[in-house]
Amino acid sequence: MYLPQERVTNADLSAIMDYDVESYLAEKGIGVRYRAAPNEATSDMGVRAAREALLRAGLVPEDVDLIILATDTPDFISPPTSAVIQHKLGATNAGAFDINAACTDETIALALGAHYIALEPGIDHVLVIGAYGMTKWLDWRPYGESVSKVLAMLFSDGAGAVVLSPSEEAGYLSSKMLTEGSYWDTYGIYLGTGQPPTPTMIETRRHCLRFHENGHRVPADFNSSRWPRLLRETLRVANCTPDDLNLVLMNQVDLSTVRITLEGLGLPMDRTHWVADRFGYAGSASVFMALYDAVEQGKLSAGDLVAFCTSGAGFVLSTALFRWR
Repeated sequence: MYLPQERVTNADLSAIMDYDVESYLAEKGIGVRYRAAPNEATSDMGVRAAREALLRAGLVPEDVDLIILATDTPDFISPPTSAVIQHKLGATNAGAFDINAACTDETIALALGAHYIALEPGIDHVLVIGAYGMTKWLDWRPYGESVSKVLAMLFSDGAGAVVLSPSEEAGYLSSKMLTEGSYWDTYGIYLGTGQPPTPTMIETRRHCLRFHENGHRVPADFNSSRWPRLLRETLRVANCTPDDLNLVLMNQVDLSTVRITLEGLGLPMDRTHWVADRFGYAGSASVFMALYDAVEQGKLSAGDLVAFCTSGAGFVLSTALFRWR
């Protein structure tokens, strides 16, 4: 994983926003955020995480057959940021593509990487990167000047990377996806062919991450009412039960939602891992950061059953189930 150098605490943010950020985020479990440097792009952060992942896997960039980048904060709308990463990394033998499913996309990318290894001869090592540079799309003005300020409090920058490789026994077991597209107009960066940029949009900061003025609001229990069901369905496909799970890694944005989800599965809190108090919430990189820290703390052993469960604006929810090898 990789974190930028600039560290912004909740107290720092309270001073900037003229708002009690600390009280608001205490319940969510977010204690800090990291902010990319002005000249630091999503691709730069992705490369930093990728290099460490390859080092830990005992591989060099030329060993990589495929790069999948999960992000909704690319360097550019086009070309794909994965191609930039492939070049910067020196992964000269790798194909590359981006996926964007907002904050759920790293889980989908893991499943896709496993599918490629299983189905495509010649693809053995897949580098899956979750990278996030959302602070460049946030409105940092004082709270009273922005209706979307609550979003600016939540997000951090950073990257995480995972190497997938073949094993004699199954590592990837199953995955599921659920999309409720009626919530597309909840919040996002509403800039593109559906809403081309204009000078007025930039002047009024409407190109930043914001709530849609005419859109839905996500119910408070949106994830907690769906994640347990989605996880049970994923486990059922693999002939497993919640009790079999050693670790469940979820979006690092709301600790109470994680707690309710585990209660819905009949599992204790020691079956998950929380890092947003130390690393912040870095969207597409957040579960990879949690995985990294869990491995560092010795919470995973060979044969353990690991589930990834994430959601993203749109609204898209996904799960992936792996046996740690």
